[in-house]
Amino acid sequence: MSDPDRPLPRLAMLRAMTDRAVLDHVFVHQRTTRAELAATTGISKPTISESVRRLETAGALRATGTDQTGRRGRIATFYELAEDAGRVVAAEVNQQGIRTVTADLTGAVLATGHHSPDGRPMTTAVRAAVAAASDGGPGPIRATAVSVANPVDPVTHEVVALPGSPFPEGTIRAGELGRDVLLDNDVNFSALAERREGAARDAKSFAYVYVGAGLGVSLYVGDQLVRGAHGLAGEIGYLDSSGATLAEALAGQGFGRPDAPSLDVDRILTTLDRAAEGDAVAVERLRLLGATLGRAVAAICTIVDPDVVLLGGPAGSRPGLVAEIRRTVTAAASGPVRVEAGAVTDSAALRGALLSALDNGRDALLAVVAET
Repeated sequence: MSDPDRPLPRLAMLRAMTDRAVLDHVFVHQRTTRAELAATTGISKPTISESVRRLETAGALRATGTDQTGRRGRIATFYELAEDAGRVVAAEVNQQGIRTVTADLTGAVLATGHHSPDGRPMTTAVRAAVAAASDGGPGPIRATAVSVANPVDPVTHEVVALPGSPFPEGTIRAGELGRDVLLDNDVNFSALAERREGAARDAKSFAYVYVGAGLGVSLYVGDQLVRGAHGLAGEIGYLDSSGATLAEALAGQGFGRPDAPSLDVDRILTTLDRAAEGDAVAVERLRLLGATLGRAVAAICTIVDPDVVLLGGPAGSRPGLVAEIRRTVTAAASGPVRVEAGAVTDSAALRGALLSALDNGRDALLAVVAET
């Protein structure tokens, strides 16, 4: 026997769609009226009014006062997201430590932080950093996303510790961070930021190539991220390059660190700066670096044929390296391809993690509304 207090499945679906449309408008515009919601969404005013009532009852929206509408005698009530509707936390874990950002569900940043592991187990350090970022704000934490510099298995959601990896995240245990924590690779999160807010917004397909202490590629076909069966798609540092891996070949060219199995970002950046100043030795080293990376990028283009290749990371987006990689790809690729610097240059991985947390946090709020 059906519960008379529960809406029928079709009605419930329509209500959920209306509530999402209302909240999506509020997330973007922040303060709005029922008339504006009806005009923007195309949904009838009575249906909008009922949705606003539900969202108020569930604690998602609150009335913030009235104002003149510009029409004689008309006064409208304005609504915005309730202060305690919820928050999200995003974290980026790398060799420099753990960076965190806390935001409300509109995306407004409430707090940022930086934490050092201090020799503690990595899972413990990340959990402590996330807890600190979650503390002391209005409303519950609706979602948490953590970016790591190693691949993440799409089935088990565990970090995959690759052989010779310079990064500490292989010791993270996703289950110990919390059941609802979203864990993903930093290159994937960076590519998400480019897809949503950067240079890949209008691309049908694109490859995002990260050049920093590590090397990685994230590939989008349409809006679908290609992860691979084990989350290992795009680990170009392990590609064969004349009998050595690509990472080993670059280290052999003098771009590796002697104390760790990773690229020396400072040395690469110094080479780029000196080449820009006209230093002949640096120019030649830059050409060698660009040609080596460019051949790997050209191989990706031959297999996938993306609309655009975006270069990111602390070294990848620098103009000198972009130009050299573009030169090699143009000469070696089987078809025309654009090679450009990524547009999201301020911690793209952390930005992508925050966008992912917002998606999931907003879904969590809607789930609460549906149960009210």
